[in-house]
Amino acid sequence: MKKFLFLLLILTGWLLPARGEELRLDRLNTKQLKQIYDIYDYRGEKDYLMIPSYKYPALFLSYFPEDFHKITDEKERNALFIKILAPLALRLNREILAERKQIETLNKKFEQGKALSAQENELLEKTAAKYDVFTRLKGPERKRLLLRELLIKVNTLPPSLLITAAAIETNWGTSRIVREGNSLYKMLVWHSDKGLKPLGETEDDTYRIKTYPNIYASMQEFALSLNSELKFADMRDIRKEFLYRENIPFGNILAPYLIWKSPLKNYAGMFQYTLAYYELNIIDKSSLDSTITRDKLPQKLRQLIM
Repeated sequence: MKKFLFLLLILTGWLLPARGEELRLDRLNTKQLKQIYDIYDYRGEKDYLMIPSYKYPALFLSYFPEDFHKITDEKERNALFIKILAPLALRLNREILAERKQIETLNKKFEQGKALSAQENELLEKTAAKYDVFTRLKGPERKRLLLRELLIKVNTLPPSLLITAAAIETNWGTSRIVREGNSLYKMLVWHSDKGLKPLGETEDDTYRIKTYPNIYASMQEFALSLNSELKFADMRDIRKEFLYRENIPFGNILAPYLIWKSPLKNYAGMFQYTLAYYELNIIDKSSLDSTITRDKLPQKLRQLIM
C-alpha cells in the first residue's frame, strides 16, 4: 500500500514543499518566456526532460506566447511546447488527486456504516453529475454505486497523453484554434454559434470548435472527457489494473485504448510515434517543484505574473 501511494504521489506531483510559490504567467512573448525559464533553470535533457531530478517548476502559462506560432525552428518550438504544457498537466493531476481523496474519504465513511452528512451527500451527487455517473437506485445502494464508479473515474492521467494529444491536434501549438480560442484538443460544441467556425474542413455548419478563457481550461475539459465519457471506459479499466498492481500507467500503455474520432490519417500511429520519439513517458513519473519564488524575477518580468 505504501508503494502504491508513493507511485501516485510521484505521478501527480502531490508532494509539494510547504514553502515557495506557483507563478501563473499572463500574456507574454517568446523572448520573455525564455528569460523566465532561464532564471528558474528550466532546462534539461533535450531542453524539456527534467532528469535526473524529475521536477518541473510550477510555472503556469495562461496562453501561448503571442509570437509562438512564428518560431521557425521545429526542434526549438516543440521543446518549448512541451515545457509549457508539462507543468500544467502535473498541476491538473494534483487537482484530480485532491478530488479523488475526497471521494475516498466518503467511501471509507460509507464502508464503515456511518451516515454521510448533508454536505457530504451534496458533494457526492455533484461529483457524480460532473463525471456522468447516473443511476435510478435510491438509498444506500445508490451511494454504493456512485462511490464505486467515481473511484474508477476520478483518477490521474499521464501527462504524456495530454501533451501528445495537444501536440497533434494543434500542430504543436501553431494552429488557429490555439491562437484564437485557447483550444488544445479541438473539443466541439453542437448546434451553437458560440465557438470558432471550422475552416476548410467540412460543409457541416452544425458545430463549432469550443473556445476557452485559457489553455488550462481546455486541458481540464479534455481530462474530464477522458475520465467520464463512455468511449474511454476501456482506458480507465486498464489504468485501474495498473494502479492496482502498483505500477504507473504510462501514456504509451493507455494510448491504444483511446477511441478517438479524428480526420487525421493514422492518428493512432502518429500518437504512439510522437509520444515515443519525444520520450514523454519520463514526464509521467515527474512532479511539480514549487520552491520557486517571484523574488528571482526582475521587476519588468514580475509584472507578467497574474
